[in-house]
Amino acid sequence: MILAQTILFALAAATSLHDGFNSHQAFAYTAEVAGFGERWPGSPGHAKTEALIRRVLQKDGAQIEGDNFTAKTPRGAVAVHTIIGKFNVSADPKQKIFILAGHYDTLFQPGFIGANDGASSTAILLAFADALAGQKTRMQIWLVWTDLEEAVKTFDADDGLYGSRHLARNLAANGTATRVRGFFLLDMIGDKDLSVARETESTRWLQDFISQAARQLGYSDYFFRYEVGIIDDHVPFLEAGIPAVDVVDAMYGRMGPGFDTMGEFHHANTDTMDKISEHSLEVVGRTILRTVELLDAQP
Repeated sequence: MILAQTILFALAAATSLHDGFNSHQAFAYTAEVAGFGERWPGSPGHAKTEALIRRVLQKDGAQIEGDNFTAKTPRGAVAVHTIIGKFNVSADPKQKIFILAGHYDTLFQPGFIGANDGASSTAILLAFADALAGQKTRMQIWLVWTDLEEAVKTFDADDGLYGSRHLARNLAANGTATRVRGFFLLDMIGDKDLSVARETESTRWLQDFISQAARQLGYSDYFFRYEVGIIDDHVPFLEAGIPAVDVVDAMYGRMGPGFDTMGEFHHANTDTMDKISEHSLEVVGRTILRTVELLDAQP
């Protein structure tokens, strides 16, 4: 009897959401997306990425939706295609929702492939879809690949975060925002030298849940060792009244005078696959999915 209980416990542990995260596959997805090359909206690489996302979501049984519109930008009109994959949607009109998001576009910059800044966030969400396939949660889990996150010229009230601004405003306007329990943005989380910032505008109680999950998994050293404020896709959701956290490594490469404020490889054509670690994807992926489990168990 004891042996049988041990076996059942092991099976249950093996099928938990966070243990279902496959870091090897996440790394493979990152390499595949980075291999598409430049992925600014309208580029061949962008179309290939969109097709990959939809293919994986279909394989994993998600309810696939899109938030499509035309943005007015300094480059003129740009077609924006934010992709949403919904898991565990019930008939309950009051069912709570949790959103895991990341952008899949890259800079309008020749030669920029964004292995970390774009590919890693795209890929970890694809691996989340694989982990969610067949897993039951009380909350609806939305995976959201935002489009045209990057500013065309410079981040301001009108340039940048186009896809997230449009989606957040729609959720606020149609009343869905009140059902969203939280929003985690994954950005630049494949860095070999992983150090996730405590983003200062993010919702502290949600960061505390991430810290709890990291402690349980032995990953505390990778989270919240420094503070920084960042304009990112989580901001429009905060403005819509949705609790949100930017899960971002804001120190990518050497820091200091002469380098970008987020590191020497940020928005540089040196943001390539040799800077990416499967272990970093494992740390972030398992921690975030464990956090989702903790939040899903809350009343």
